[in-house]
Amino acid sequence: MREFFSQIQGDSIPWFGITHILLLVGFLFSLILIWILGPKLKNTKAEPWLRYALVALTVLFEFRVFEDRILNGSIFRIPLCGIALYGLTYAMAFKHEKAYKIFYFYAFGTLLTYLFYDTVWGLDRWNGWTYFGAHAAIGWFAIYGYRVLNFVPSMKDLYRSIAVLAVYAFISGYATLRFGGSDELFLFHAPADFMNVFIDIHPLFYLGIFIILAAILLHLMYLPVHLTERSYEKKNSTSPHSNPSVIQES
Repeated sequence: MREFFSQIQGDSIPWFGITHILLLVGFLFSLILIWILGPKLKNTKAEPWLRYALVALTVLFEFRVFEDRILNGSIFRIPLCGIALYGLTYAMAFKHEKAYKIFYFYAFGTLLTYLFYDTVWGLDRWNGWTYFGAHAAIGWFAIYGYRVLNFVPSMKDLYRSIAVLAVYAFISGYATLRFGGSDELFLFHAPADFMNVFIDIHPLFYLGIFIILAAILLHLMYLPVHLTERSYEKKNSTSPHSNPSVIQES
């Protein structure tokens, strides 16, 4: 048990080995489960208890990282997944719709993290559980807010979210250039080796490509909400109860 909670590195997880695949499948299954069962939890007595339990679990997973990154580091050294996690945790804990609609769009990083994680910790150490558990919470909260709490992000919220991220990225980039330290938003260092070719062409060219890629991913986060809301509108428009002429004829 002492080794499990120690800072001594144990067995790492190979990419797309059986453990990685099971983690990925389990994570996707949990997202699908919340998506399907979410509407049934609306306005039930169990909903607040489940939400607070997920928040408590997230705090348990993230507290050690929070101590090191925030209390011992800088608020402008938070990676995008951290911004999404802290923002969505706040939105869930206090049922804050406006905060949710800003931080929801940053949740795409959780799937990328599960696909291409950058941790040396495996599941034989608590640090491995905290890493994957905290990233899973981002996806849980993103779906929970929409399907359970009925927080519906709009295109206007997407643009606000992009604006907030742009301001944060500018400050984070300045902090990195001025004071050094880790480049958590990958503004000057590529997150994947194949993107180094863009840096070799020119750092500003890489930054432009990276901004375009981030904008695409942010818009993709809006896609499931947009398609789901359109299906609701189409279903309501074809319902006899929504058409006065059909009711009159019957």
